[in-house]
Amino acid sequence: MSIWAICLVVVSAFLHAGWNLLSKSNKVSGPAFFLASGSAAALLLTPYIVWYLHQVGLESFPGQFWLLLMVSGIAQVVYLLGLGFAYKHADIGLVYPIARSLPVLMVGLGSVLLGYSLSFAGWLGFGLITLGCLFVPIESLKQFKFKHYQNLGVLFALIAAIGTAGYSLVDKEALLVINQSVSHLVSDRKSAVFYLGIQFWAIVTPIALYLLLSGKKEDFSQAWSIRRTATMAGVMMSTTYGLVLYAMTMTENVSYVVALRQLSIVFGLIFGILFLGEKWLLTRVVGTLLILSGLIISVIG
Repeated sequence: MSIWAICLVVVSAFLHAGWNLLSKSNKVSGPAFFLASGSAAALLLTPYIVWYLHQVGLESFPGQFWLLLMVSGIAQVVYLLGLGFAYKHADIGLVYPIARSLPVLMVGLGSVLLGYSLSFAGWLGFGLITLGCLFVPIESLKQFKFKHYQNLGVLFALIAAIGTAGYSLVDKEALLVINQSVSHLVSDRKSAVFYLGIQFWAIVTPIALYLLLSGKKEDFSQAWSIRRTATMAGVMMSTTYGLVLYAMTMTENVSYVVALRQLSIVFGLIFGILFLGEKWLLTRVVGTLLILSGLIISVIG
């Protein structure tokens, strides 16, 4: 990875931990929060989407792109809803590391299956990151047993991790399709912003349909009631993933971008302790050190 791409992902990691703090501290349902924040981001980026499509033309995109966008949107919804439900059953210090770290190995394996190479140092670093995330949720080293991970918070965090792995792999492929189709008309950076905007519409549309079909119309009222906080979270969400998408255009193997994003786990732990009164335990120190070691090995190696 280039130094510039690394800097973009580090800033993204800080912002990612920030909007997760807002998500954890909100008093409405997970779907309502993400409907509000996602809609805010989608509406803010709509003028840019219109401008971009005017520049390149809707016919420039092959059917493969729209299929990838739909799959990515579904994966994003799985991630966001899984995260929202997880926060209702466990604290951010437990949920956030699992939801962020487990996709590292998933995306690494997926990248290899797609034909990308991954060094031994990369696998070693990814393994340390994942191991670190398993130490973070427990309160004592003696509790490092399977039964301590058998709760709803961890289950929903695992679902969120699967969603993260899915959209990370798909988004890289979607960006490749865009660049192959319109790179002669617009820059990769502009295409990344366009993809970010249209992806938010692919996220909020299924969430809205889910709430309507399940009869949870009160979630729409809840979403409106937190519109100010949600707008702030939406700006942070769009900025953080926009930086990641741009970094993806400068990196061949997306698994390294996903690995470096796990720096947000450290930020998330610090935010949870400083702002939510969560505990700073020895296990979390060990987990954090393993995560940082894995990041350094995977990026340098």
